[in-house]
Amino acid sequence: MDLRLEILTEDHARQICCWKYEGIYSIYNFPDWSTLIKQRWGITQEEKRKNEFTAVIDESNNLCGYISFIKNKDFALVGLGLKPSSCGQGLGDILMELLKNECKKRYGNKKITLEVRTFNKRAIKCYEKAGFEITDVYQKDTLIGSDEFIKMEYKW
Repeated sequence: MDLRLEILTEDHARQICCWKYEGIYSIYNFPDWSTLIKQRWGITQEEKRKNEFTAVIDESNNLCGYISFIKNKDFALVGLGLKPSSCGQGLGDILMELLKNECKKRYGNKKITLEVRTFNKRAIKCYEKAGFEITDVYQKDTLIGSDEFIKMEYKW
């Protein structure tokens, strides 16, 4: 399957709010759009969407994922998500290559960092396959309470 990156539009962001993951992955479900606006999530703000997010589009022009990019002095912090129906379809390798290529374009050889909940074994496996290494495990407060996270880094 071919995937490409595009600017994340408001329509894309609204679609992401409708994605519903099941079981333990339901922790990744977004609140509804109006709640996101009230809480001023970056995905609701046009300027932030343009600069910090990309949409992952498949060959049928459907949104199948997104990537967020936050530049830090020492590294680029990335986040990503796949549409629930796209999970387990073998898109992880393609998505990670797109992510690394976009980081290279935006930030040169700056280290790439991401966080993932420790229970998310399928994501951790995908990130390790792409060359990311575990550098830390820690508790972190989130909007829905404390959880255990793994920090992973990719060095060029």
